[in-house]
Amino acid sequence: MNANQFLAALSTVEQDHRLVLNKMQALKDAVGYLLDPQGTDPRQVVKQLRDLNDYFATHFASHMEEEETTLFPLLDQQEAGGPELVAHLRAEHAEILRKRQELGDCLEVADGMEPRLPRAVLRDLLGYGWELWELLDHHAHAETRAVHRCLARSLLGDEAARQAQLAQEGRYSAGPASRAGPA
Repeated sequence: MNANQFLAALSTVEQDHRLVLNKMQALKDAVGYLLDPQGTDPRQVVKQLRDLNDYFATHFASHMEEEETTLFPLLDQQEAGGPELVAHLRAEHAEILRKRQELGDCLEVADGMEPRLPRAVLRDLLGYGWELWELLDHHAHAETRAVHRCLARSLLGDEAARQAQLAQEGRYSAGPASRAGPA
């Protein structure tokens, strides 16, 4: 695998992640309104959460399928411990789908309620929304770091890539790679 193939994969992943991060921020904001509903119509928040859940059920599901067919084979072949990493990322995809479904189920319950939503339903929406946001945030960063490591290994070799990773994590060593700056 050459650097151009990794750069193409990185570009695709980061481009998709930018869009997802915007949706994640909207999810976080909507969940934040549930924490402090003063002056906010809970029905509007539920509508916003429903729209975001629909996005994650369609566009994000397609994004994960694309990753599993294009990115994961690259990581599986190149990354030290690649099969374990890919298995972990696939498990996270399954967990994201499960958490998204839990939020969707809670939204269905909210849709069936009278105009004033009970506090327990709002609490559940807050919990499911927050859990989904945290999982998406962690997953996006983990995938990006994995692609960066693969690219560094491809360009620099294993030892230099390890040194660059340590430097990026803030654990500098005396080697020349640590003085080269973050990878």
